[in-house]
This record gives sequence, structure tokens and C-alpha cells, in this order.
Amino acid sequence: MPIKICLCMGGELKETVEGNWAGFTQKNATSEVCFELWNGDRLAGFMEKSLLARELLDEAARRHFQKALAMVNEPEACYEYTRSFVAIVLPQEDMDDKERLLRLRQAYICLHAICAWAIEAKSLDVIYRISELGLLFCWDAMREEPVETKPSKHQSALTAILDQYVRLYLMMSELYFEKVLYPHAGTLHALTVSVKSREAVDANLAMFDLLGRAAIRAIWTDLFGKALSEANPEFARSLSEQTMKMLDMLVALINNNPTLGSPFKDDHMIESALIMYLAQQTSSENRFIPWLHEMAQNTSFALLTNSSYPTCFRDYNDLLAHPASSDQGYRDEACVGSVLFPYLFVLLQYGAEQSLIDVFSGRLSQMIPDCTHQAWFPDAETDQKIWRGDTYHGICVTGLSPSRGYEKIADTLNLAIKECVAIFEMTAIKRGLVPLFLTACRHYRLPIPPTLWIPPQSITDVSQDEPHS
Repeated sequence: MPIKICLCMGGELKETVEGNWAGFTQKNATSEVCFELWNGDRLAGFMEKSLLARELLDEAARRHFQKALAMVNEPEACYEYTRSFVAIVLPQEDMDDKERLLRLRQAYICLHAICAWAIEAKSLDVIYRISELGLLFCWDAMREEPVETKPSKHQSALTAILDQYVRLYLMMSELYFEKVLYPHAGTLHALTVSVKSREAVDANLAMFDLLGRAAIRAIWTDLFGKALSEANPEFARSLSEQTMKMLDMLVALINNNPTLGSPFKDDHMIESALIMYLAQQTSSENRFIPWLHEMAQNTSFALLTNSSYPTCFRDYNDLLAHPASSDQGYRDEACVGSVLFPYLFVLLQYGAEQSLIDVFSGRLSQMIPDCTHQAWFPDAETDQKIWRGDTYHGICVTGLSPSRGYEKIADTLNLAIKECVAIFEMTAIKRGLVPLFLTACRHYRLPIPPTLWIPPQSITDVSQDEPHS
């Protein structure tokens, strides 16, 4: 077969270049080398005949994939169709090695295609969410593969595929932040106003979502920067610079968007704990502790004044109406359980004045005396379920009410950390991929276990400069 050189482009060749192209191909074509022009129409034909056809995907998967492509302008619909598609292509059933590799590659090609179409449509939320979703499903499909000292050809292929999914996530998330976060984080209220809603809850939800995404991205780059410090120093240095840049962006985001000091949802503890984990990994706790102290003060004061205090409600209509009443019965229902308040109480022990701790604890005892203050830990089933979004697993540790005092809470948490060791048996944790577990927690709204956020030691000389209180 002759060598065929193909000039590829998404659109059409400009008229001013067509003459040059024709002359070049006529001059250089031989019996052994020929040229072809693959323009947008030709590539679309390949998509229709191959990527969307039976040769690559079964009918059920192809149907959801086509719908995801058609709905890239509708982020929620596109995400749901993509999720259904990936669940079909990467089922939980056992597969032989060849089938697993084939399906992982199919899913990756299709996710990349959806991202490309979403970029074209400027649907940035889609590219972030589905690249993160693909990473979680990829890990679930390969996590039980044993780790050998000398990896086989199949294991090396799986590692290469995981690397491609990680690269897709890092590439799409960077594109997302370049458009959404970096240009506007340093401007007061810019990101809050960009939500374009008269409802305060919309801005609050959007800002905490952005905060969590940025924290996870920095946790990933921090991990790889440290892991590659010897193997690839130049790339590791670039990753470390990205981590430091994101830390600065997080501080600017918090300082310039005051709504981040007053979470409306109890599960915003997730974003706060991700920040704390990142701060511990980068030795930058002093930059964020004042913000956590401010959050404790604001949330307890909101309870006192009955104005948008953190609630365990998750339905949007309930959040929109919250607080619907000042009655104690409603307040007990809205705060029937909390992972945020015990988390903030523990963090107050590091650098906060005793008067602030006492005020915080007293307000909680006065306003929500029957709230079940708790923490969540993974159990033996978590590794089987978390990657696909099943949230019915884990261990709930109660008895963390601030009214009990810090020493008793610390004893309870330390005992729970000692006894609840399933987290250390999770495949991602055992292989050093803690960011993967944290990504799943944020993606599916599961609390971050205290194992990963309890400060290892007292934090002193807390700076009041970044973020300000």
C-alpha cells in the first residue's frame, strides 16, 4: 500500500491556500506517496459511519452517546446521558482482560468526543463534570487489578489508559479554570455577580461548587508534583507552580466573594474540608484558618438571627424557601443532623480565641439542641459502591456535639479513626491516589472523613491577612 499523507481540519480549506495545496500535492505525489484532504465534512462522515455506528458501540450505548452529543448546550441533560452511556460501556460485571481494555478505550474516545463538542459549544461546565465522571468510572473498572512488581503487558495497558483519563480531566479542568476562575478571582464580587441570579442561594451554591473544584484540582497537581520530583523534575516543577497558583486563586476567591464565609448547606463541609486537606499537604494552613473561624462565627450567628443558616436540605426548592419558618420545630427539621458544625468546632481549637469557641458552642446549644452532630467514615462496602455514585454505605459516628467539650469530641474522633480502618483498605488509598477518593466524595456529595482533615498539630501564629476575617 502506498503512503498516504492526510491534511486534517475541522472546517474547510481557505480559498487562498487551495492553490498552494494543489500545487504542492501535484509536485510531491509519487507512485509510493499520495495526499488527501480530510475536511470537516469528511471527518463528520467518519463520525457517522464509525464512531456512531455498531462497529464501535452497541445500540443502547450509542443511543445515550448520541443524546449526550446533542445536549452539550444543556449541562445537566448532557451529564445524565453521559453517565448512562458510561455505565453501559463500563458495567460492573466481570470482564476478561481484552474486553476491559476495549471498553475503557471506547469510553475514553467517546468522552473525548463529547468534550470536543462541548468546547465548540462553549459549555465549560460539561467538560469539567464529564471528565471527572469518566475518571471515577475508569478507576472502578480497573481498581481490582492486582499490582505486580513487574507489571504484565495488560497491567501496563491499564495504567496507560488511567493516565489518559487523568490527563483528560487535568486538561479539561485547566480549560475550565482558564475561562471561569483565573481572570475573575481577583475582582471583588465578580464571580458572585456572574451567577446572574437574584436569589442568594444560587450564588452561594455556585461559589462553593467552584471552590471545591479548584481545591480538588490543586490536590491533584500537588500529588503529581511530589510524585514526579525525581523522575521528571521539570514537569514536577510546572505542577508545583500550578498548585501554588491555585492556592493564590483560592485565597482570592474567598476574599473577593463574601458568600463563601456563610455556607447555606451543611454538606458545604466537603469544600471546607478539601481546603483543609490541601492546606495541610502544602503547609499553608495559616492562609485558610481565619476563613474557617469566620465561617463558624457567621453560621452560628445566622442560626441566632434565623437567616440562611446551614441546613441538611438538598432539594433546591427547599433551599430556596429556607428558612421557611422561625419555629423551633422547623429548625430541628432543617438541622436534624450536621457534619459541618462539629468540623468547624474542631477547627476552632486551632488559633481561635476561647471567647469565640464559647460563643459558637453556646449558640448551637441554644438554637439546635437536638441536632445530631456527626462524622462519616467509609466501611467495607465503600470501595465497591462509591465510584458509581451509590451513597448507601459508610459508618456514621455521632456524639460530636460541641456542648460535650473538645476533649470528649477529640477522644470520640480518635477512637473512630482507630477503629474505622476501611479507608486504608480502599484501593485508591492503598495505591496513593487519595485525590481520587476525595474527587468521588465531592462529586457524589459524601462528607470527607475526619481521617483526612483533622489537623496533625496545633496551628499557631495564624495570619489574619489571607483570607481576611
